[in-house]
Amino acid sequence: MLEAAADIGYDSASLMVYDRESDALVVRAAKGEEYIGLRVPVGPCISWRAMERREPILVEGPTGEELPHTYTKDVPFAVCLPLLVGTKALGVLNVNRSERPTDAQITFLRVLAYEAAFAIERSQLYNDLQRFAGDALRQEEESRQAIARDLHDGLTPVLVSAAGILQSPVRTDADLERATALVRKAIRETREIIGNVRPATLQDLGLAGAISSVATEIAAEANWEVHEDIEPVGPLRPDAEAALYRATIEALHNARRHAGAKRITLKLRQDEAYLEIVVSDDGQGFGSEAEGAAESRRGHFGLLGMRERIGLLGGVCKISSKPGEGTTIRITVPRDRVA
Repeated sequence: MLEAAADIGYDSASLMVYDRESDALVVRAAKGEEYIGLRVPVGPCISWRAMERREPILVEGPTGEELPHTYTKDVPFAVCLPLLVGTKALGVLNVNRSERPTDAQITFLRVLAYEAAFAIERSQLYNDLQRFAGDALRQEEESRQAIARDLHDGLTPVLVSAAGILQSPVRTDADLERATALVRKAIRETREIIGNVRPATLQDLGLAGAISSVATEIAAEANWEVHEDIEPVGPLRPDAEAALYRATIEALHNARRHAGAKRITLKLRQDEAYLEIVVSDDGQGFGSEAEGAAESRRGHFGLLGMRERIGLLGGVCKISSKPGEGTTIRITVPRDRVA
């Protein structure tokens, strides 16, 4: 890109890309390797002004009070062009010259800036796609491991115990009652595992009915009082519907395992822009350190997995909790990403 700009002649040039995480412009290419990686934070400089205006800025000589940066004091002419894709500014192309650029040269630089913006956008989209694909594959493997763990740690011991009782040469009525109870428990475990994969209620009732149904079942097992504020939602993509359902189940299971709650509030709302699910409990709560420990356990889906699954839908999963004050998990996704 800078080699192409050399056709019009320049004393120095740099290509800067906006980095959202650090809220700074970062030099990605420059005449002089020592400048690559340099960060320019938000401020009253030519580059940020060009980003804000969405149009090139031509400066002759030292900058004035409106642009207090002085790096052009020894440069007769500086041209700064925003890298635009539609109305979105991705960065800037800076070119410093000893002679005033002509209109034709500025037009040529505009074309270079457009090509650079297009290439940067394609690169960012490719990187996002790779990251999302990696997350999806990892989460699929985690889901398989979770199913295997549920079968090994939950269902298998129950069936082995029941089989041991039934195969005993001497069985009492009490033994048969124990075996019957174990078989019923195995049936519940099986239904729960199947339900975590793709429940029939989700297919038959949609998201609103399915999360209401599963909340009722878990509440009965945990002896909870449940308060529901569930609105019907429009048709959703099957994958998005399943992801939201699983995240809700995980929030409910976390409350059952860790909260010691007596009351659960479950909400499902939507408007034209967003769909939101809220799961609140009145349990023991936890601090940020406890949350971090839960997320870091090897193989633990939990809170981190919920955030990542919702992130794949373009949404956010916010968790607020304090010791003794319960926990609230709020899932928000853009409506147009799940329809």
